Amino acid sequence: MPGRGLLTATCLVLIALSCLSVVRKLERERRLLRRLRALGAMSPATGLPLKEFPAEDRHCARSLQSAGVLTVEQGRCYLRAGSLPPFKRKRLRLALSGGLMALMLAILVATLILRR
Repeated sequence: MPGRGLLTATCLVLIALSCLSVVRKLERERRLLRRLRALGAMSPATGLPLKEFPAEDRHCARSLQSAGVLTVEQGRCYLRAGSLPPFKRKRLRLALSGGLMALMLAILVATLILRR
């Protein structure tokens, strides 16, 4: 079968791009959480105005809000301190299991395509 090396490379590149996309999202969330903690945004009074965030950070804040880590009230964004440790554990498990699954998928794809 001609071109199987190209097919293998294409599949592996797609797997790598998917992993990079997830890593970028996790890193964006980590930076936003770090910024909010550093500025002491732990209550509505000390929350940061959401409109001052760049569009990418606003999207990230909405994502973290749906995960239950942030609260957005009256245009101000602040952390829920009690929900941070469980969220960090879940995010670490997700990153590790996702990386392991991507590695296993890459090995499987390479083995299947190169054996034929």
